[in-house]
Amino acid sequence: MSTHIRSRRESWGTIFYDNTLDEFSAEVHPGCTPTPESPIGVGWLVTAPCNLKCIHCYGNVEDLPSERLTTAQQLKVADEVIRAGVMRQILSGGEPLMRRDTLQVIDKLTDHGVATILGTNGTFLSSQAMKSVRRCTRVEISLDSMDERVNNEIRPSRNVKGNTYQETLRAISLCQDAGVSLRILTCLNRYNHQEVSALAQFLYERGIRDWAVSWTLSAGRAHHIYGELMPEDTTQVENVVEQLRLKYPDMQIRLSDRTVNYSRYYCLIWPNGTLGTEEILTGKKLFFSSLVTGSMRDGWTPENYDLDAHFRKWIAGRVRTVEQPLELRSRVA
Repeated sequence: MSTHIRSRRESWGTIFYDNTLDEFSAEVHPGCTPTPESPIGVGWLVTAPCNLKCIHCYGNVEDLPSERLTTAQQLKVADEVIRAGVMRQILSGGEPLMRRDTLQVIDKLTDHGVATILGTNGTFLSSQAMKSVRRCTRVEISLDSMDERVNNEIRPSRNVKGNTYQETLRAISLCQDAGVSLRILTCLNRYNHQEVSALAQFLYERGIRDWAVSWTLSAGRAHHIYGELMPEDTTQVENVVEQLRLKYPDMQIRLSDRTVNYSRYYCLIWPNGTLGTEEILTGKKLFFSSLVTGSMRDGWTPENYDLDAHFRKWIAGRVRTVEQPLELRSRVA
């Protein structure tokens, strides 16, 4: 995907997205509250089924709508995402590439300038799919351990002959050969948090320079076993990551503890095309309005979402105050 910064004008300022860094920032006019007029970033679970059964899966098929949309309906949802001005769209699931029309969705979104992140386990990636997949701002593939047994216990295959670890390595190679912008995701728990250094060395030696490390989030399938998955002390990993950043200065290593003291900050589209979210504190999935029969505007309300938290989730502290353009000030006056 071409490298440039996109922007979205709001009544209170402007949101910017740098697809090289995969990072947002904002300019806010003095005295204004930066309340997003539509979602900045959205997670779309394009399908519920998955060929893996990860122990921490946030998009767990057991709790997701089983209704399957037609290709025309999927593209209608994509149209609503575009119409709402969403700047960053994650496609995940379930396993999104279990739907062949996910490639059509990628093409439609990227044709209209939506930064598209494909979150896949990689098992359905093929050289034929790369024409569309390469258009994504990032392709995110999960690797949770350099120990094949540990990785496969965290991310077991539903196929008795499946080997998630080997299939993940194959997918990584396929993406690298095709020149895909690749990010590796590692979800930490008590079974793999000691392996951060080994993972970093492997990825660096493979030429991968974008790595997102996070502790397990209390959501989805993990919500019910969160206490079992999380170690008592997580500070050691923070120290190790700081050392790794010094050791590999040209590698972007993100670390998130995934703890939040608020809920309803993340905008989701469920597999049946419904706009919603998940209550992080309770694990409850919420459903607001259909994008198949309606628009994003129908569900994007202060009653449904914490709009301030949504802004902080995407923009973080990358905000600067700027005066309103003269033409806008005179128009208001």
